[in-house]
Amino acid sequence: MSGLPPAVAAEVRRVLGDVAAARLASSAWPAVVTDLDRLRAAIDTAEPEQVTAALLPVSRSTFEGKVRGRLAHADGPAAMVVATKPTSALPAVGIVSAALLVGIGYLLGGWAVAALTSVFALFIFGVALAGTHTTKERLDQRAVAVPVAAPDPVVTAPPEVAAALADLEERISG
Repeated sequence: MSGLPPAVAAEVRRVLGDVAAARLASSAWPAVVTDLDRLRAAIDTAEPEQVTAALLPVSRSTFEGKVRGRLAHADGPAAMVVATKPTSALPAVGIVSAALLVGIGYLLGGWAVAALTSVFALFIFGVALAGTHTTKERLDQRAVAVPVAAPDPVVTAPPEVAAALADLEERISG
């Protein structure tokens, strides 16, 4: 046995499992190897505080990899987006609604209120105009307008990480 308390050993096993399943950028794995070496040295000391401290950078790397993986796919269409049907009548409805709003504002308070309601009327027209595009068209327009840098190639653990994980698991188990 490694001499670590069961709770600390269980936490190490959980983090090692996360590292084994992680898909990180190829440039991130060398830092993970260094962090695993520090964890190995801390396990050899059998001091729970040192193991916990050495576990933090490993856990942080896998967490950051998960977040980056999710953010890399953030511009893709959502899985449950209901397809929208483009409707060419929406801008006309928006213009009529905006004109009515400005007219009622003028009747209620003169040109000052009409000027204020015209800002809201422009928003209504913008929403109506946006309804003329499908979800896919909006995503395509956003992709053209804001080009996203391609993320680093994401890979699973290289062989040296897999070997370090197996060694650490063996040290924890006995």
